[in-house]
Amino acid sequence: GKPYEFSQDRMAATTLTNLVYPLYVRGTHVRHYTYGRWWNCLYTWDAGFVGLGLLETNPEGAIDYLNAYLTEPGDPHAAFIHHGSPVPVQHYLFLDIWNRTQDRELLAHFYPRLKQYHEFMAGRLGSSTTRSLPSNLLKTWDYFYNSGGWDDYAAQVYVHKHKLTDRVAPASNTCHAIRTAKILRMAAQALGREEDLPAYDEDIRLFTEALQTHAWDEEAGYFSYVVHDDQGRPQGFLRDENGVNLNKGLDGVYPLEAGICTPEQRERLLGHLANPNELWTPIGITAVDRSAPYYLIDGYWNGAVWMPHQWFFWKTCLDLGEDDLGWQIARTGLNVWKREVDASYNCYEHFIVATGRGAGWHQFTSLSAPVLSWYGAYFRPGRLTTGFDVWMEELEVAPGNTGLAAELRTFGQSGSKLSVLACLQPGSYRATWNGQPCPVKQITDGAFTVSLPCGERGRLEVSPA
Repeated sequence: GKPYEFSQDRMAATTLTNLVYPLYVRGTHVRHYTYGRWWNCLYTWDAGFVGLGLLETNPEGAIDYLNAYLTEPGDPHAAFIHHGSPVPVQHYLFLDIWNRTQDRELLAHFYPRLKQYHEFMAGRLGSSTTRSLPSNLLKTWDYFYNSGGWDDYAAQVYVHKHKLTDRVAPASNTCHAIRTAKILRMAAQALGREEDLPAYDEDIRLFTEALQTHAWDEEAGYFSYVVHDDQGRPQGFLRDENGVNLNKGLDGVYPLEAGICTPEQRERLLGHLANPNELWTPIGITAVDRSAPYYLIDGYWNGAVWMPHQWFFWKTCLDLGEDDLGWQIARTGLNVWKREVDASYNCYEHFIVATGRGAGWHQFTSLSAPVLSWYGAYFRPGRLTTGFDVWMEELEVAPGNTGLAAELRTFGQSGSKLSVLACLQPGSYRATWNGQPCPVKQITDGAFTVSLPCGERGRLEVSPA
């Protein structure tokens, strides 16, 4: 990892120094890490990625920052602190904090706060209007114009231009609600809150059924934005004036992240992500399929590569056992970041596909912070990294980072396999699951993935070969 050190130091420094004070929130002044000092304000989804960056540089700060965006259970005024794109990154940050610490005090503190956050986003708490459509497809247009953080995403632009926010639902809002229900279900089990499980199971079932019934476009090979009539009944897919599905892009592949695809859908969506003529580019995954007629070369998201959604799909690759694609995403992101920071010393927002160069604000953190996560996962010995389908009950790393033992619960589809990523001192390693040998794949000298069965509880032991 030494070639990446300079660019990683710049990102770490930017993350730690983008601190503003005071910011006035709900009657009090607070410390706040901003995504760029140009914007001294809250921003919920950016804050989740700031937290993930802090987890690599200042873990106590990450915990504090997660807490800043959550509210007391039963708060009559706000289910969580919201501004900007309503992408619930706080749940994902919590899962990484838990898997890093296994701190039960933090678990007991954060669980009820994240529970009410999820219930609001799932349309079953207070004044929430996210589930206003009988199809059970969620939409968050009432709270912000941006469903997934991707400002000029083609389908989103079309919805606003044609004033369709009352009747069109994207896929990603529903997908995130499925995944946050799965994360909270794991947390509830760990806390012995069995009474909470039926509600999460129902959310997962209803939202999965809604996406599979109404959103899958077999012809396009993507999940679609879905158009509803005046009574809220699904009428079909959102298409451009030439009949092309407008969701050929990241929103259309998000059911992979939710873990709800059939084997056939999974292969087609992974194909889009990896296809160099579609979503894959020499600098990473772009927001809009390059083969689509509405792809732009000079857009903000449309025609650019950003790090945050690549982080979601990198984690998803671990859940799917797609180790090579996961490493391709991470390695490409690290190299793109290195080239730009080495040349300009700047920490940019995004990268233009046409040039490969950085653009946007030059002291940016948050949405660019996944580069810190990738570096930590592959190049910091003593680390065990998982996707979203693993709950780490206990982790013990051997002295000198020469091995590890972990008590894990794996979820996902029973009968399939997932991967976990271990980084230890350079060398060759072997692994066992409940005493039985399991496959190990070398990624770098010291980083390797271990294949584990889904739907089990067991002990992973890794030792020098």
